Amino acid sequence: MNQTATAKPYSSQTKGRRLNRLAGAKSPYLLQHAENPVDWYEWGAEAFEKARHKDKPIFLSVGYSACHWCHVLAHESFEDDVTAKIMNNNYVNIKVDREERPDVDRLYMTFLQATSGGGGWPMSVWMTPNLQPFFAGTYYQPGQFRQILYKLAELWESDRDRCVHSGEQIIEQLRDSQEVALGSADLDMPQLAEKIYKRLARTYDKTYGGFGGAPKFPTPSQTTHFLARWAALNSQTEESREEAQRARDMAVKTMIKIYHGGIRDVVGGGFSRYSIDDHWHVPHFEKMLYDEAQLLSSALELAQLLPIRSPDRKILEAMAADIVTYVTRDLRSPEGGFYSAEDADSFPSHDNTIKKEGAFYVWTALQLDEILGDRSDMFKHRYGVKPEGNCDPRHDIQGELKGQNVLYTAHTVQETADTFGASVRQTQTTLDECLKKLKEHRDTHRPRPHLDDKILTCWNGLMISGLSKAAEILDGQAHKCLEIAEGSAAFIKKYLYDEATGELRRSYREGPGPTGQADDYAFLIQGLLDLYEASGKEGYAVWAVRLQEKQDALFHDREGGGYFASAPDPYILVRMKDAQDGAEPSAVSVTLYNLNRLAHFAEDRRTEYLEKANSIVSSNSQLLEHAPFALATMVSAALVARRGYKQFIVTGEHDSAETTHFLRAIRGAFLPNRVLIRLARSEPPRELTRWNGTLRALVGDLRDATPNVRLCENFTCGLPVYDPAELKL
Repeated sequence: MNQTATAKPYSSQTKGRRLNRLAGAKSPYLLQHAENPVDWYEWGAEAFEKARHKDKPIFLSVGYSACHWCHVLAHESFEDDVTAKIMNNNYVNIKVDREERPDVDRLYMTFLQATSGGGGWPMSVWMTPNLQPFFAGTYYQPGQFRQILYKLAELWESDRDRCVHSGEQIIEQLRDSQEVALGSADLDMPQLAEKIYKRLARTYDKTYGGFGGAPKFPTPSQTTHFLARWAALNSQTEESREEAQRARDMAVKTMIKIYHGGIRDVVGGGFSRYSIDDHWHVPHFEKMLYDEAQLLSSALELAQLLPIRSPDRKILEAMAADIVTYVTRDLRSPEGGFYSAEDADSFPSHDNTIKKEGAFYVWTALQLDEILGDRSDMFKHRYGVKPEGNCDPRHDIQGELKGQNVLYTAHTVQETADTFGASVRQTQTTLDECLKKLKEHRDTHRPRPHLDDKILTCWNGLMISGLSKAAEILDGQAHKCLEIAEGSAAFIKKYLYDEATGELRRSYREGPGPTGQADDYAFLIQGLLDLYEASGKEGYAVWAVRLQEKQDALFHDREGGGYFASAPDPYILVRMKDAQDGAEPSAVSVTLYNLNRLAHFAEDRRTEYLEKANSIVSSNSQLLEHAPFALATMVSAALVARRGYKQFIVTGEHDSAETTHFLRAIRGAFLPNRVLIRLARSEPPRELTRWNGTLRALVGDLRDATPNVRLCENFTCGLPVYDPAELKL
C-alpha cells in the first residue's frame, strides 16, 4: 500500500541520533519517539517480561501524534540525555498510542482521573511489573519530571510492598466499579432528556454559542447531536414546539459561530480540535478526523431542521461542503481510507529547525500585504487582521503567536463591500481570489504539519456516516460524497476486515494493526447502515448485520448486561464499560442506536436485538438517573426508540424519476427515527429478505409494482402511497 506521509520528530535537532526499538513500530506517534535516547518498548509481552525479570517498575507514557503537549514533554524530557538515563536505569519504559490502544488508555486514564480529579494527554503512569498502577499524572516540566522519576524509583527500592499493595488495591477498586447491578430498562427517558436540555440551556453561551466557558470544544456527541434530536422529536407537538425551536437555535448558533471562528481553517478548510478562548478564535491547531466527521453530520442534521431558504441553512451547508473538501483533499489515502489527524505544530518555513504551534495557519499583517498587494486591506478587514496581531497574549502561554493573526470572520461580505464601496459580488470574488492565493503560497512555502497517516476503523465509520448524509442532502455533491463514502468502506473491507472470522482490526499503516475495539464495530455498523440508506446497496446492510453478530460475540456481557468497551486481552487487567460520551460518542450508546435500527432492517431478529438494547439501558440505569448529561447519546438513542421508528420501504428502480421523487420527499426533513429500505425489481434485496418477513412478502409482489412507498410503524405497514405529496413524515 502506498503511503503519502512519514513520521517526523518534533524538532530537527534530534536528527542523527541512534534509533531505539520504536523504529520498527507502525504508529506515527511511536515513530516520533524512535530517536529518543529513552529505551522505549511497545506495549506487549517483551516489555512486561523485562520488567518482571529485572524487577523494575514500568513507566507508561500515553499520547497521540497530533497532541501538542505530548510533543512538548518529548522535546523537553524524552529527548534529554540526562532524563533518559534516569528513565533507563530505573524503569522499563513503554510508549502507547492511545488511538491504537484505547483499551490501555481507558484503564489507566480512569485511574488518573480517580486519583487526581482530572486527566489528559500526555498521560504518565508508574506501574508495578504486573501492570498495576500506583502513581499517575499528565505533563510535567523537566525539573519536576526528573524529581518524580527519582522519588518513585527510591520508593520502589525502599518500600516496594507499599507500591504493590497500592496497585493491587487500585485494580480491585476498578474491577469492583465495573460490577454494577442491573436496574430497570423502563426509565422515564423524556424526563432524562429534559434534564439534559435544561443543563445545556443553562450553560449555553448566548453571545458566542457553545456551552460553558473557555476552553471550548465542539463535542457534538454531548451537545449538538442531542439538541438536533430533541428539536426534531419535540417539534411535532404544540406544547413542546417552543423548546424544540430553542434547542435547534442553540445548536445552530453554536455551529455557525464555530464556522465563523478561527477554529476553522479559513484558507484550507477543516476545523481544529478546540478553541483556547470562549469565542472560537484562537484554536489548538490539531485537526482530528473524528471532529470533522461529527461536525459534518451535525451541520447537515441541523440544516434539515431549518427552512429551505434560511440563510443559516446555507451557512451550515457551506460548513459541510468545507469539511468534505478538506478531508477529501488532505486526509484521504490513495486507496480510499481516511487518515487520522494533522498536527498542531509545524516548521514556519522550510529553513526552520524548530516547530511552532499554528505556524502553518497564522499570518502577520506584513505577510498578507506582500502576498495580496492592493487587495490586502479588504481581506484584512473581512478576516480581522491587525498590524500587531490579533491573538490575545493570555491565550498564548508559549509566546508562539506574538504578532500573528488567526483568520476569522470579523465582518460579513456585505459589511466589507460597504466599507470598500464595492458590490457584494465583486467583494466575494476578490476575497475568493485572495484565499486561493494564500493557499498556493502556504502550500509552496510552508511545510505541512505532520500527518498521522494511520487509518482507524472507528473514525472512518464516523466519516462514512457524515458522507452518507451529505450524499442525501448536499445538492450537486451527492455522487461525489457517496463515492468517497463507499471508498472508505471498501478500504476497511479489504484491509481491516477478515471475511473468514468476521473480525475487524483497529488500524492500518503498512499493514493491519491491533485487534478491533467496540467503537470500531459500533461506528462502522452505524456508518454502513447510513451508507445503505444513501446508496440502496444491500451489501452494506448485510455487512452491518454480520458485524453486529461479531460485536455481540466479542463484547456483549451476557451476565452483567450491556457491552464491554475493550476487546478480550490478557494484559488488560480490567475490561471497562465506558458509557460516557467524550470527544466521540460512547461505543455502547451508538450500539443502542444500531440495535434499534437493525431490529427494523432484520426484523425477524428484533426480539434478540431489543433484548440487548434493553440490557444496555438497564446496565447503565444508575448513571442515567444520576447524571444523564454524561450519556447524552444514550438518552438520545433511547428517546428515539421510545418515539418509535418509521420504516419507509421504497419500491421502484434505483434510477427512476419516481423513486427519486419519493427519496427526495423522505430525505427532505431530519427524521432521527427513520429507517429507509429500498426494493427494486431488478435488484431485490435477497439477503435482507432472509431476516425480514415484511420484505419477503413484498419481494414476491414486485413484478407489476408501480413505484410506491409503504410507511411501517411498530412493525405494521400501511397501504402503499403512490404520490410523494401524500407522504406523512
